[in-house]
Amino acid sequence: MGANVTMGHGVTLGVREHRDGAPVIEDDVVLSAYAQVLGGVRVGRGAKVGAMTVVLDDVPAGATVAGIPARVVGRRDRTADPAEQF
Repeated sequence: MGANVTMGHGVTLGVREHRDGAPVIEDDVVLSAYAQVLGGVRVGRGAKVGAMTVVLDDVPAGATVAGIPARVVGRRDRTADPAEQF
């Protein structure tokens, strides 16, 4: 778990299978209410995960994902300061 991570109510971070590994959450990530991040996936720096989204694959840095399963619905400039974009 990175620095400055925001987690909404009811977020689940877990494994899908014992050999799968646990999720890695990088800095400045927003995990909205009831999002589920499952398995050995990486959520990149500054990414946003929408409410009730199920993440089963890696999320690129600066991406916004939503849906079941998660799909990229937006991106922001990864070179900008993440604190200025919230």
